[in-house]
Amino acid sequence: MEPSLRPASPAEKLPPYYEDLCDEEITASFRDFDQARNFDLFDRQTRNPRSSNFIIDFGDDEAYCAFDLGSNSVSRLLSTPRPTNLHTRWINLWVPNLQKDVLHALAKHYDFSPRLLGMMCSDPLPPRSSILQNKQSSNTLGSARSRKSHRSKKSAASKEEFDSEESIGMTEMMHSTQLDMVRDLSHYHIVDEVWHWSTVDWGRRFVCLGYNTLHDARTKRPHDHNDEVDKSRDVPLAKRVWNWLLLTEDKTVISISEDPFPFSNGNLQSSELKTLFTTRRNLVTVFRQLTKTPTPLRDASLTMLPIRHRIGNSEEETAHRPTDAPGLLFYYLFEDWFTTYSLVTRKEHGYAAELDRLRQEMLVRANLEHIDQLHHIGCQLSVLKRVYQAYELIIERVLKKQEVTLASLKNSRIVSGVESLASSIPINALGPQVPEADSLLGVSLSSAARARFERLKDRIKLYALSEIQECIDQKDSLVMMNFNLIAIKESFSVERLTRVTLLLAKVTIVFMPVTLMTGYFSIQFVNTEFTIKGYWWAFGVILAVSLVLLFLFSFVSGTLEGKIITRPWSRMMYDISKRWWVHRRKKGKTF
Repeated sequence: MEPSLRPASPAEKLPPYYEDLCDEEITASFRDFDQARNFDLFDRQTRNPRSSNFIIDFGDDEAYCAFDLGSNSVSRLLSTPRPTNLHTRWINLWVPNLQKDVLHALAKHYDFSPRLLGMMCSDPLPPRSSILQNKQSSNTLGSARSRKSHRSKKSAASKEEFDSEESIGMTEMMHSTQLDMVRDLSHYHIVDEVWHWSTVDWGRRFVCLGYNTLHDARTKRPHDHNDEVDKSRDVPLAKRVWNWLLLTEDKTVISISEDPFPFSNGNLQSSELKTLFTTRRNLVTVFRQLTKTPTPLRDASLTMLPIRHRIGNSEEETAHRPTDAPGLLFYYLFEDWFTTYSLVTRKEHGYAAELDRLRQEMLVRANLEHIDQLHHIGCQLSVLKRVYQAYELIIERVLKKQEVTLASLKNSRIVSGVESLASSIPINALGPQVPEADSLLGVSLSSAARARFERLKDRIKLYALSEIQECIDQKDSLVMMNFNLIAIKESFSVERLTRVTLLLAKVTIVFMPVTLMTGYFSIQFVNTEFTIKGYWWAFGVILAVSLVLLFLFSFVSGTLEGKIITRPWSRMMYDISKRWWVHRRKKGKTF
């Protein structure tokens, strides 16, 4: 990736902390973040797809920022303690797969585990077309090996040669299987298949969160969804981005974001740029709140963050600002509540609107295609539910207090604050003594950050999980309603068919006696002659009798109107008698 341009402003007088590092890249890159000219430049670089990283050192009165630093400069900054007036540092990395040297510098300084560093340095997933080609080539290679092994078995002259060739073939097959497994089970492959994948890692000097964020970056309406463009209809219509978020003991917050378009080399189309801006919306919002220069939408209440901006200057609040700032920055980078609002709780554009649209279509004409659409919506809602449940578990892990154990006191020669417990533990004289606070895993959050994490947990339950569950219940009810509407439509069809059948049967019954009578009149009897007048008299009488009898039979059997669902004749007679009796009693009381 090509490095972005350095600040074009003339060199500024930097604090001695940066000057004493004797690093030209640091002195050329860091600028006063509270100056409007520098902030405008840095603000544009946050939306530049070619930007790789930035570092902000800030305190209550000062803030300095630099973009696109190399690994050597980052290592010097990490190894040199910051002055007290710059108590908090934010290190952000984009495209981590192209900054493995910077990740190694961070891992060495904060003592990451090899597995954690390996996952951070994972290469992005190749395009799906190349994945299919790799699978096809591996399958072809496996089939060729199997044919070769089959031919070698036929041409084997002895048992020893057969065993040796078979062992060689098995060894090659095992190597090939292991290679395929490593290639198919990379970190980004797992997080791309399991969207609710999350991790919380504790170290002696850091706490690390790993999670997926979903961003509503759709440019099409839900019913214009293209299955060939998106991977599947069973996942939410959102852009997935994997994030690492770390809080360290030296009041440093590290954020690492997956590149949404890893193979574009920074050359993005307009739709991809819009998606990139959407995925960086929360980060840019937090970035703008760290400067004291006027920024866009600074007075908007939902984007005002109490990290460097306070209304009052009470002694209690001022004393806690250096310890509150890292935890608050850590929290607001994790929160990203606007994404949740746009994905779940926004009624006019979310799943509730889609379900309401399907309900209206069902009332007009229900069919089985609606069942398929509801199935995919249910799968998407289930994925969203698991994602927010993963967020809830992350918060629980972060808020859980790490406690010292008896085994750690015994094995690590930790000096505990409890004298009775320490006196009962045999201490090895060869190992160094470690304070109890330094032995615990993770980094403790400030009370301000803990209170906000607890509030976020309640919001996830109330505004995310409850909304998703409500949509899932509505989806289930729509499935049942669709089946019921189809059943009602089929019953109407059956009723219509039955009505026609009854009509034809009645016509047949009416004209059957007339047909018999006509056959009788067509017979030639001896000394008997039939007149035309007598024929029509008999025709009329028989037809009238047939109609009367058919009417009586239809009235008694309840098929007079040809409907399926009618009241029985006994119920009808009871209702008529009841009405007559009530009318007679009222008439008798009147007189």
